[in-house]
Amino acid sequence: MPYLQIQTNVDIKPKEQATLLAKASQAVAEALGKPEGYVMVAIEANTPMRFAGTDEPTAFLMLKSIRLSTDSTPGLSETLCSFIEETLKIPKDRVYIEFINAQASLWGWNSGTF
Repeated sequence: MPYLQIQTNVDIKPKEQATLLAKASQAVAEALGKPEGYVMVAIEANTPMRFAGTDEPTAFLMLKSIRLSTDSTPGLSETLCSFIEETLKIPKDRVYIEFINAQASLWGWNSGTF
């Protein structure tokens, strides 16, 4: 049920994308305390992007999950920004994150909803 989308202007080679996807999936599962079997991660690399007036490396992340509390977002922000800085070498101040709390009845899976 958690979905992490990573959009960046950094060029990421296909082999590196696979590694990044695996690490991001594990990081999201651990940070949210949810089984990795429900985590989905997508990467959109080499996307034309500008932030703060420059085209220096930047990233936009969207994390959507059921029962995502506002109390947890500061810690999640730190975790995700650190992850992006470590893996893609993008400084934390060049990352925006949108957190979305999804209603279980509006999140479909396996021919039903949560």
